[in-house]
Amino acid sequence: AMAQLRRILGVLKEEERRGGVRLPQPDLAGLPGLVRQVAASTALRVELSVRGRSRPLPPDAEVAAYRAVQEALTNTVKHAYASCAQVELDWAEDELTLTVTDDGRGPAPTTGGHGLIGLRERAAACGGSAEAGPGPQGGFRIVVRLPVGADREAALG
Repeated sequence: AMAQLRRILGVLKEEERRGGVRLPQPDLAGLPGLVRQVAASTALRVELSVRGRSRPLPPDAEVAAYRAVQEALTNTVKHAYASCAQVELDWAEDELTLTVTDDGRGPAPTTGGHGLIGLRERAAACGGSAEAGPGPQGGFRIVVRLPVGADREAALG
């Protein structure tokens, strides 16, 4: 299990370490690749679904969305003892809702990490919000809401 965890953490962080060169920031277009990497390097089955009409987001929101999925999948592998995770992007006219759920053991006692705090801060910086807690059928769920279009401008004031 620890070897599996090291592999997934290496995959998820590799883009930031390659040669010390600052690479382009990840975006929503990179989510299918992230999901494939996680599934290929761990025993976790990951499903990605998209509802609604996708559209470009500002770069900060693209990064926030990608990093939210990355953090959620890292936590699933590291803490949840899950066999499956679902990543859902639901595009509404005024908002992108990104939900990651797993079938693991649910919320664990606080481990002192800063991942979920960072996730909430990134979402808030984009005018959005993030929630984390037990999933509706058990496991763990992270929901990130990011405003799009005119609603983003209003949320940022």
